Amino acid sequence: MTSATVGLLLMTAGLASAQGAENPLNGIKPDMSVFGGAFNETWARVAAGIWGVVLAGSAINLMVALYKIRKARAGGYQSELSESMDAAKTATIAFGAVAGASIIIGAILFIVNGS
Repeated sequence: MTSATVGLLLMTAGLASAQGAENPLNGIKPDMSVFGGAFNETWARVAAGIWGVVLAGSAINLMVALYKIRKARAGGYQSELSESMDAAKTATIAFGAVAGASIIIGAILFIVNGS
């Protein structure tokens, strides 16, 4: 109880002192073009390559999980079927997150920038 009270006091004191401070980064947005066009093109190609590899890996993981479901159903193994279904759900969510990464990141940046 005491530690919670002390923590709450420290948090509110920090907020009260920060209210008067002005944000020095207000209006500044990230821009990679300062390093030149070659750097901008290179990092974009590297990021696209990494994204492609991760997307392929998650697609393979999803296919393996779906194959395990089929194998467990064919063999009548209920415990393996349950585990395979959980793995397939996780793999599907991971594949969707990787496939929609640009939309997810774009939405986060849109919300954070307030534009």
